Amino acid sequence: MALNELMRFPEVVPLIPGTGVQFLDFGFSIDKHTPAPKEWGYFDPRTTLNNDKVPPCVRRGDEEPRGVESYAVDVKAIEQMFDRVWMPLPLLRREAQGFYRGPTNWARAYLAKLPEPDADGHQYRLVIAADTTLLEFVESEAYLAPSPGDTRNGRKFALPGPQEPVDWFFAEPWVKDWCLETFKEMLEREERRRRQFSFRPLTEEQVHEQMQGSNEHVARYRAFIDLLFSLDILPAFQLVDRVTEPRSPSIDVDLVLDLGNSRSCGLLIEADSEHLGTDITKAVKLQLRDLSRAEQVYADPFPSRFEFARAQFGRDHLSIRSGRSEAFGWPTVVRVGVEAARLAARRSGTEGSSGLSSPKRYLWDDDPRRDSWRFNVGGDEFGHSDYATGVMFTTLVNDSGEALHRISPDVLQHEPDRGFPAIRALYSRRNLTSFALAEIFVQAIAMMNAPMHRLRRPANANLPRRLRRIIMTMPTAMPVAEREILKKQAEAACDLANLSLGLARVEHDDDGHPQLLHDVQGQGGKGGPEVILQWDEATATQAVYLYTQIALNHSGDARSFFQSVRHPENQHDPVARERFRLATIDIGGGTTDLVVTSIGADGTGANVTLTPEQEFREGFNLAGDDALLRVVREHVIDPIRRRLREIGMGERADYALNQLLGADRGGITAVELVRRQQFAAQIASPIALGLLQDYEAYDPLLPAATTVRPFAEFFTPDSMPSADLLAYFNGELAKQGARDFKLQDMGFEVAPADIDRTVRSVFQEMLQALGEIVARYRCDLLLLSGRTSRLPAVRALIEESAALPAHRVLPLHLFRVGQWYPFRDFRATVGDPKTTAAVGAMICLLGNGQLQNFNFRSNELRPRSTARYFGKLDQSNRLHKADEFYDDLDLDNLDYELPEKPFEFRGPMPLGFRQLPVDRWPASRLYAIEYRTPADADSLNPLTPLKVTLERAGKKTTDKRTGEVYMDNPNLRIKRVEDREGRPVAKDRMRLRLQTLSQQQGYWLDTGILLGS
Repeated sequence: MALNELMRFPEVVPLIPGTGVQFLDFGFSIDKHTPAPKEWGYFDPRTTLNNDKVPPCVRRGDEEPRGVESYAVDVKAIEQMFDRVWMPLPLLRREAQGFYRGPTNWARAYLAKLPEPDADGHQYRLVIAADTTLLEFVESEAYLAPSPGDTRNGRKFALPGPQEPVDWFFAEPWVKDWCLETFKEMLEREERRRRQFSFRPLTEEQVHEQMQGSNEHVARYRAFIDLLFSLDILPAFQLVDRVTEPRSPSIDVDLVLDLGNSRSCGLLIEADSEHLGTDITKAVKLQLRDLSRAEQVYADPFPSRFEFARAQFGRDHLSIRSGRSEAFGWPTVVRVGVEAARLAARRSGTEGSSGLSSPKRYLWDDDPRRDSWRFNVGGDEFGHSDYATGVMFTTLVNDSGEALHRISPDVLQHEPDRGFPAIRALYSRRNLTSFALAEIFVQAIAMMNAPMHRLRRPANANLPRRLRRIIMTMPTAMPVAEREILKKQAEAACDLANLSLGLARVEHDDDGHPQLLHDVQGQGGKGGPEVILQWDEATATQAVYLYTQIALNHSGDARSFFQSVRHPENQHDPVARERFRLATIDIGGGTTDLVVTSIGADGTGANVTLTPEQEFREGFNLAGDDALLRVVREHVIDPIRRRLREIGMGERADYALNQLLGADRGGITAVELVRRQQFAAQIASPIALGLLQDYEAYDPLLPAATTVRPFAEFFTPDSMPSADLLAYFNGELAKQGARDFKLQDMGFEVAPADIDRTVRSVFQEMLQALGEIVARYRCDLLLLSGRTSRLPAVRALIEESAALPAHRVLPLHLFRVGQWYPFRDFRATVGDPKTTAAVGAMICLLGNGQLQNFNFRSNELRPRSTARYFGKLDQSNRLHKADEFYDDLDLDNLDYELPEKPFEFRGPMPLGFRQLPVDRWPASRLYAIEYRTPADADSLNPLTPLKVTLERAGKKTTDKRTGEVYMDNPNLRIKRVEDREGRPVAKDRMRLRLQTLSQQQGYWLDTGILLGS
């Protein structure tokens, strides 16, 4: 379980106003030595349920009762009712004589009983959430939240003790009803567990019948609040004054994010206001709070999956009755990472589409969905759930997911519907990238302003943090078009995060163009965060290695390091010995990249400047997820098939599995589609990942015996497949004749040698090609990075290619980085190579003058296009010489124009590119060209072959902020179409669109299609 680290808070904790919902974590245990009551006695005679009484406490702990005791509430009763439930917390304003009557609706408490004690031995976790929005105080109205006057006067807020006269709070109708609904849900939960099937919700009369007194629900709540006070773990709170002028400036923070196809990770780097340099050891890992299991916080690389889900901090319909309609409104509409993966596993299959495995895979797809995105309700509701709209974020985007403030007035004149907020939630998969990124940015803003983060920097504990820059990495050979799309999506996400948090606003200039004005904590003059998309993942990985070796191990003497590791053949080459040539092969989940960089050192001794120059870069859409799919097919599904044949199904086993896990067919239902996807995500992928993790220890010189792992061993208690999914899978196979089959009773062979052959079959051809490049460039050293590089077959294939001697091939997960590395393992090694891209991007950022012993001119590293030969791809994504339409492309040259060279179009076809002039070199898919409509296909097909001419779609533009000249649209577009007789055809009857996936419907992790393609 990923629990947040605890800290000892001071007596008064400062909160920064206007930073959204802030969380504080506490831990405690209850035993005989705990100085708190374990039982409370109440006078609560049975009368009507809906009365306005508050049951008085007549006994605390072992005290003698001060009156008639109707019943007692113990700690178990508190846990039973409030475990993992958000409840209002009366953090009231302290006065000289007790507490003021409010604020009543700005704090919530969440209690979690842990399945096993945490590292400090605590049995319970308590999460306090505070809504830091200030509300003006009006004498004649309810006092619901701290006011600007409270911040000016330094007022403190705390939990009142049992002796304080605060029965008025427990008597608030919305508070009593909150307790009643919580009590009712507790009873229904117990009833459901006892009966093992669904039942009708309890009526008020039935709830009242099971109460010991008419207000037991309030009595338990009073006992809960008394327990929290008696444990003496909660500090007082104070809202920092950001109202009174002059205000101290905010502290700048940079976010470094590696958004991957499978996993992502990030870092926060806080600027030191007193020093120009940066202490790299103070970088902290980005944490994501699980909003549906608030005690859990994830700081390690997290899944890139996202799901549409409302973040709720209790019962909003009752909170509104307090008089505050927008309390605890989490602004974004998607959950990301581990939480999203868990929500996806709980889908019932009838609610509609609610998420994707990764938004980055679909940057090419700007088509609105045909059916609406829906909220994931975790299987709690039958039938379609609500449209994914209705939160602050969705009022800022239209139905396609475009940020409204970024749509030009000229566009709105022709398409006015694009200017309306989302109603039907038909968001394109491309724009969902900004949805997922906005959630990450909101979590980052909350984390860097959280008390735990600020109080660890005492000098600036009372200052707000401001997101200054967002640095994102990218695959080395990412197409220029997708690179620009990713940057625009990140910029839109950044704007939307700030708008939804109230940190920015939109105003329109005289000609109607929208302008985004940032006003961070009342500070004008500071613009919004800058998005930097400059360094690729392989290059960033090299920066980690170079920084460790040069700055730390050689105290800045780069030449000494270069001399110690230079290839013997390069020692005697007068040109090569002046520079150090470093290659990196980065194998992630979705892409494999190669970069060859030569590094020069200008200066003497340890006082040098490093100048990198990329000599070669390449990338392919073949990586870890492809190996995972192959292992799923050969080591998960094949054993299931064999087992089905053994129990008498014979060849029907193939048919049954293809029905369940194969491609779409006529009549397939929504439930079947979801169950297929859930099987891939919840069962097949975890088993395959478990097999691959076992295989990571494989040594061909010391082959291990084949073992069998039971089904249950591949899962943790939290990741165990749902009973509904297993029942569905077993039931469908039973219908086909496998009546005695139970998937959960199976075991799966761990045969490292067989898995090695499977992995080799995926990567052999590609790694041999990349090894050839490394050898031709006569590199001094080769780094292997990315999570997939831990597989033994990867290193073995590189060594077998004879690209370099084995001792010059360094898998980074074995590289000892030292104590500075934020994601280091207990051996101070990299451990998880996924993390090197984010950490390396941080070094590239800071290496420009902010790091001791490491002056690295990373700003001279510019992404380059690898598209040199362009044409039609075959089924295997190969571009043959005969199918080349354009050669010697130079898309990095802004003045370059495509040659007037038409190609023949005979029907829909994929278009792509490769870098080298050899047929065997792998190509990358980029576009699809097709008829605009079926009617166009019917009328134009008799006129084929059509002759199509392409052109560059963009024009040179100057960035107003940096002065940099760039191409405003890197795409290609159709310039002209002629029929076979040379007659012109309207070009809008054809469509050229980005499509980097071969399957239009989606990736296998999203469709669940495991067989047949």
